[in-house]
Amino acid sequence: MSRTSIETSRFFSSMEQFGFFDAVEEHLPDEFTIIYEIARVLEDQSHAISRALAPVLELEQASDSDSPELITIPIVTDAKEYEADLIHSVTEVRSIYPAQHLLPEMVFLRRLAERSLWMPRPRTPKNFRYQTESNRFSPDDRKQKVYILFDTSSSMQQHYRIHLAKAIVYLFLTQNQRELGTVFFRTFDLTVGERYVARDIPSYDKLISDVMHLSAQGNGTVLQKALVTAIEDISHESQLSSAHILVVTDGVAHIDLDLVRPMMGNQITVNTVKIGDARMYVDSKMIEDQLLTSSSEDAVRIRELIAQRRDLERQVASASGQHRTIALKSQLQLVQRHIDTLMQKTSAWAAENYGSEIKELSSVYVNVDDIRPDEMFSLPEDKVRELEELADALLAALRDERQVEDIKRAAILYDHLMLLMKYNKIDASRFETSANELGEMLDAILNRPVGTAEDLSINELERVQLRNMLDVSSFQQKLSLGTLLRVLYLKAKRWWLARRQFRAFRALTGRTLRRRSGR
Repeated sequence: MSRTSIETSRFFSSMEQFGFFDAVEEHLPDEFTIIYEIARVLEDQSHAISRALAPVLELEQASDSDSPELITIPIVTDAKEYEADLIHSVTEVRSIYPAQHLLPEMVFLRRLAERSLWMPRPRTPKNFRYQTESNRFSPDDRKQKVYILFDTSSSMQQHYRIHLAKAIVYLFLTQNQRELGTVFFRTFDLTVGERYVARDIPSYDKLISDVMHLSAQGNGTVLQKALVTAIEDISHESQLSSAHILVVTDGVAHIDLDLVRPMMGNQITVNTVKIGDARMYVDSKMIEDQLLTSSSEDAVRIRELIAQRRDLERQVASASGQHRTIALKSQLQLVQRHIDTLMQKTSAWAAENYGSEIKELSSVYVNVDDIRPDEMFSLPEDKVRELEELADALLAALRDERQVEDIKRAAILYDHLMLLMKYNKIDASRFETSANELGEMLDAILNRPVGTAEDLSINELERVQLRNMLDVSSFQQKLSLGTLLRVLYLKAKRWWLARRQFRAFRALTGRTLRRRSGR
């Protein structure tokens, strides 16, 4: 019974899907298991944040007549499909497009000799496979194509925003995986990150794991550059001719709508989730920068008027007659009034909209508040009891036989219980007993010398990985072997580089450098 509860646990299956059981070289993200609890809350359709996110968590459904489940593409014979192609030999001249016979004789003969006449050539038809009944990710050119842009700026570390963002992306991908075509993914902060592509189940699973391991470190939010990059990627991918862009961010960033909107056309839609209540303070410098770079009608007009004002000022300075000077000054005043009017209009618009253009650009825009950890970790009684039983089952299994998989599960569950105790004060006493027993068991396993009779199945590399799976705050008094090895490696590297420098100096000068005493 204990083994069955462990193997069928939803908590462990979610952790495995997140990629948290994979071999790791560094510690996992801070308080990583919080994503599980956030996702659990978001799946509750009665919760306020779940209702708010519903429009972006579901893909737009095609009409019944266009649904992939109802369309069957018949096999079309070669004679029914053609594409334009140049002739390959003179014998194909009888098949060229008739309009080419109207060319002048010399032009026609030259093109015939160059094989540059056009003809309709039969092509192999593109036959789509039928829609599978599986609920797993199975890309199809007829399905919805998705491009996800994920904000990794440093502000995402605040108020568990990056954990909420990960949970949103996870639920979006898993709930819609049957309807998804190719999935593209990029991060953005001060720069735009590399592109991840999911075209099959292994790459889809890896994408979810990569998202779960992201950290927020960048200083900046280049949202417009990220959008332009995504649109350019879409334009170069035939299978993304009609695509859906999902933006998950906590920041505000100016977007030149007159530049981005025409690039999107009618085949690309943008949905946005904004986390938190950040707003952009607009000052005169921002407005000036916008006027210098924006392609909007008002900005272009202001730049033209400013150029006209400068020209009039030069003419006033060089005017010789009084009447001419008065006329030029009158024109200058008129131009200045036009500039002031447009500047006031631009300033009023910027104060209201600058930095929130993504809202106007999006088909669906959802702004959710920062999450409250105490609310996320206020567990119902059945969830508390489930975790207690899971801890008891793991302890029983580890006392019987210490399998590496069970030890990893114990490390993950221990970290999660410690996190629950931090925020859930009501049930903290119930979690404490299980957490202490798991902690003592892990401490004994991880610090016992390799090769003991009961731990023959655990090698030193696996011990390093297990230490890295644990939250560093839980075992902060112990220096992990991985950390020790990295320190020794850096010292050896510095010694080797210094030795090479000493040898090079001696070869060039014939002198030998000696270390000063006391070092």
